[in-house]
Amino acid sequence: MKAMVMVGLLLGFAAPAVQRECGGVNGRTPAPEATGCGAVKDDTALREIPETWKENYNAGNAAGVAALYAPDAVYLTQHYVAGIVSGRAAIQAYVQRGVDTGYKVDGIEVLRTDCSGDMAYVVDRYTATNAGHPAMGVNLVVLRKSDGTWRIVAHEAAVPDPATAVQSLDGSKN
Repeated sequence: MKAMVMVGLLLGFAAPAVQRECGGVNGRTPAPEATGCGAVKDDTALREIPETWKENYNAGNAAGVAALYAPDAVYLTQHYVAGIVSGRAAIQAYVQRGVDTGYKVDGIEVLRTDCSGDMAYVVDRYTATNAGHPAMGVNLVVLRKSDGTWRIVAHEAAVPDPATAVQSLDGSKN
């Protein structure tokens, strides 16, 4: 419950700032890297997590991906019928399905990090190849630091649908 409240707060307060910071559509405008983490060590650790996630995923190591999550973490995704995958073991099983299907994460770009005490978030954009088809998505990853280690407590992944997505924010028709 605490993680869900934190996600709600972050979405409510951080989303407009991320929208301003990240700008552009489909990666056409590069997003500035921003950080609010006071300690370089924390910012570095947060920026390494998406890359570690990608490396483990592409190596077929679903257990390695799951190890990045807190035991009670939640993963919100449109690729699962319930929309929410709860708990490290279920997240590992969900990731294993993607690995078994042959999905690959081609690249991850960290757009923003921010910290406050033992809580932090990372916003990133990724490219992937899913069953031979290119895909692009974004992640909001909420983390909690415990015993000196950042663990994912909530992860929301979104994959925009180019056919229905808003194409421009500059006032043009679509």
